[in-house]
Amino acid sequence: CPKEIILGRLQGHYDMGDGRSKEDPNYMIFHERNCNYPQLKYCKWWLTQFRRWGMVEGTPDYDGVAKQVMRTDLYEEAMKEIGFAHGGANSDPETLFDGVTFDPADPEKYATSFAINNLK
Repeated sequence: CPKEIILGRLQGHYDMGDGRSKEDPNYMIFHERNCNYPQLKYCKWWLTQFRRWGMVEGTPDYDGVAKQVMRTDLYEEAMKEIGFAHGGANSDPETLFDGVTFDPADPEKYATSFAINNLK
């Protein structure tokens, strides 16, 4: 792939290949809007899916696993070393594409709320 095409995508310039083009202000983001902060809530959401589909038996320690996997302490230490201010953790509930709200304060309720599941 020509480097100009890759660079264009990284900068939000999209050539659709059929004569149309688009400028996207929300193009590939690497650190703006706190996008790469290791949010514990996303780890908890993934763990709810493992629970829902029977890949995890019983109620897992959502907080413990998330803290062990995401290592916000390492991220914060690295950002402090380079003097980068970030938005920090966000534990607000998220309403997903299916309209169901995931509350990271009660992941087990979410994991067990679906009629279709393979809970064990």
